[in-house]
Amino acid sequence: MLKIGKIMIFILILLFSTYKIIDNKNLNLKDNVYIVSESEINNEELIEDKIDETDNEKEEVNKNINMDEANNTITVFVSGEVNNPGVVTIESEKRLSDVVDMLGGTTENADLNKVNLAMKLEDESHYIIPKIGESVDVYSDYTSINNNESIQDEKSDLININKATIQELDALPGIGEATANKIINYREENGEFKSVDEIKNVNGIGDKKYEELKSLISIE
Repeated sequence: MLKIGKIMIFILILLFSTYKIIDNKNLNLKDNVYIVSESEINNEELIEDKIDETDNEKEEVNKNINMDEANNTITVFVSGEVNNPGVVTIESEKRLSDVVDMLGGTTENADLNKVNLAMKLEDESHYIIPKIGESVDVYSDYTSINNNESIQDEKSDLININKATIQELDALPGIGEATANKIINYREENGEFKSVDEIKNVNGIGDKKYEELKSLISIE
């Protein structure tokens, strides 16, 4: 009977020890469980939002940089006596010589006396490097436009003898108020001057005075 009691006590001790071991393991598992709080979730969302905002800002900056680069460049077409004629996109402050260099320079037949390699470039323009013996009028659309504008400017500086007032005519060298009146009277009696040299028909204006005037007057 005593022996049976000892066995029972031993079994109880064993069961109690097993229970404690299992309970300790459960406690360790609980210690390893991490509960995410609502504030931490919000913080993570804020971080993600910040990252998105930063990415958007970078994208906007890159877009602005690309736009600035596009605004600072022009595209031109160069043909004629260049080694590699073609379309070139280049910085807007560059000159014709820079584009020609990009295209391999001019050929040995290029007439450099008829082309201004230092000229500023215009977007979407066509520049033609002339050949020796070729007319300068064809070497650049932009130059042709500029030449036309220069001619217009020169014409605007001339005194139109068909429209000029007495004061304007009086400002011409060798033309006083009396001769200015004679020019206007001639114009009224005979109609508009058909040519600049017709002014010699006005009394008081001879060949010598005409030579002084012809580069200063026009009929249109």
